[in-house]
Amino acid sequence: MNRTATALCLLLAACSSGGGFGNDADLYDTNTTAPAPGVQPVQTGEGGSAFQACAGVGEVVNLSPAGEAYLPLRAAPFAEADEVARLGEGTRVFRCTRSLDQRWQGIVVMPADGGDCGVSAPIAAPRPYAGPCKSGWALTGFIRPIAG
Repeated sequence: MNRTATALCLLLAACSSGGGFGNDADLYDTNTTAPAPGVQPVQTGEGGSAFQACAGVGEVVNLSPAGEAYLPLRAAPFAEADEVARLGEGTRVFRCTRSLDQRWQGIVVMPADGGDCGVSAPIAAPRPYAGPCKSGWALTGFIRPIAG
């Protein structure tokens, strides 16, 4: 009987509202500072060493003269992230990765001469893109996959 009483006391103590973990009122204060999106490099090589560093090619589409005159290329997959470049309709890009919510694509901008920017060959392991071409994040709805 003594063990049952001890177990009951421990159970009641664990369920009490005072003290303990997670009951600190300071944990629930409103945060008045908005998070800064910062920079998130475009990841290459996600398909593994048997595939190209960036999985496909795409082009900028759906820009409207009445609305968007260009597609902003961002430093991170957030609308609030810094703009690193402006892409016009038809700009060719390498599609390398996507954000977790699939709304953003991590891309590398193809040079006008059609160079590969170092992403057409396989790489040993995934890594942030650090090549010679401009890279960043663009909204998925403005990037249409194309062949070659």
